[in-house]
Amino acid sequence: MQDISLIITDDKIISANMNTVFGFIQKEVTFAGSGKEAKNILQGSDRILLAFVLLSEEQEEKQVLALLRSSYPEISTHLIIAPEETSSSLKVPAGVTNYLHFPVDFESLMHTIKKAEISRNNLDRRKGLPISLTGNSDEIQEVESLIRQVSQADANVLLLGESGTGKEIVARAIHQFSLRADGPFIAVNCGAIPPELLESELFGHEKGAFTGATNSRRGRFELAKGGTLFLDEIGDMPMPMQVKLLRVIQERTFERVGGMKTIASNVRLIAATHQDLEQRIAEGEFRTDLFYRLNVFPIKLPPLRNRTSDIPLLLKEFSEKICLQLGKSTAIEFDDSAIEALSQHPLPGNVREIENLVERLSILRPGETISADLLPPKYKSLLALPERTQHFVQRPNIEPRAPSIKFDSGTINLKQHLSALEKSLIFQALDDTDWVVSKAARVLTLRRTTLIQKIRKLGIRSENRQPQAISA
Repeated sequence: MQDISLIITDDKIISANMNTVFGFIQKEVTFAGSGKEAKNILQGSDRILLAFVLLSEEQEEKQVLALLRSSYPEISTHLIIAPEETSSSLKVPAGVTNYLHFPVDFESLMHTIKKAEISRNNLDRRKGLPISLTGNSDEIQEVESLIRQVSQADANVLLLGESGTGKEIVARAIHQFSLRADGPFIAVNCGAIPPELLESELFGHEKGAFTGATNSRRGRFELAKGGTLFLDEIGDMPMPMQVKLLRVIQERTFERVGGMKTIASNVRLIAATHQDLEQRIAEGEFRTDLFYRLNVFPIKLPPLRNRTSDIPLLLKEFSEKICLQLGKSTAIEFDDSAIEALSQHPLPGNVREIENLVERLSILRPGETISADLLPPKYKSLLALPERTQHFVQRPNIEPRAPSIKFDSGTINLKQHLSALEKSLIFQALDDTDWVVSKAARVLTLRRTTLIQKIRKLGIRSENRQPQAISA
């Protein structure tokens, strides 16, 4: 549903001219001839994006501006002025975004509308969850539920997930919905800072604490006071620093490097990693006690290949966002073939990979509908696999039955035998599902991407429909 611009003026010439202009640019507009009429329209619609105001009675105009400022701050408000007036020399009243010269310049008006759309979209994103968490899948709905639950507590949170799944975005969302939202959000990448500098980075230092410390400096814990401190890639933190971080979490106090004064810590701690911390503990690279201190409320972010049903929504949201950023008039769209190609790809970069792809295509092919043929080559490589869409009759799951084997020589190549058995079962599943990979994956209780990898590894081709004989 299209946003509406509201023209509030008692000048009939301006009304007629603005109606013509908005009709030409195909944008919806409505008119109010008085402050009272404007108030009724504002109360009856939540689609007002812009308000353009010019009333002959100065007091009435001030009342309208006051109403817009106090009750509808999300509406971008502009005062209409005569061409001989210079907007740069005029003081913009409180609550007014800018001035609009009349007669209206088409390019100037389109720019004004575009800026208002970007502002509204940014406001909507602040009210809701970020684009990276867009989706209707059960996996992302669970993540959204956990974000809203933990945001109202002050517990430590541990975010787990692959690179590109949106761990920092989730951390910012938790901060945004928390009671600390008015405080700072400070992010530190523990893997990007040299070990010898990490202590100073986190806790600050006093003048003369080490060579080059010519001034005192506050650390991230101090900068995040009253807000949230996000420790990204916590799995890369050196063991000596883990001990010091544990002490801060336990005692909620710390000292700057080279300092004697004890400083109280008042931060909400959120940590994130793409690593398996329990495996790191087993390897002696991460402290068990620190893990349990951080793991009060874990949130695991699913890779995009596990929620492919969300890909169309992500493509649409990113296309619209990037269209506004680039100042384009029409966002790119993705047809079914492109969506299917992306859904078949493992997408190791996850949501970040999708966003980068959309930005690239928005620059190369602005306003176009993107088909699979227009995607970069790496996304088209899996399309060669047969994915026929004929009517499919559900078949029961395949029960693997190992062939009878005679140990004539007293030995057997188990690895070769299991590989042949696996290849035979995959062939049978593909034949039974008319070579529809996604259906065969369900029969075999595998992920589609896993099955595609096995098809490649085992050299399975549709030309040879008969499975190879299994031999010991």
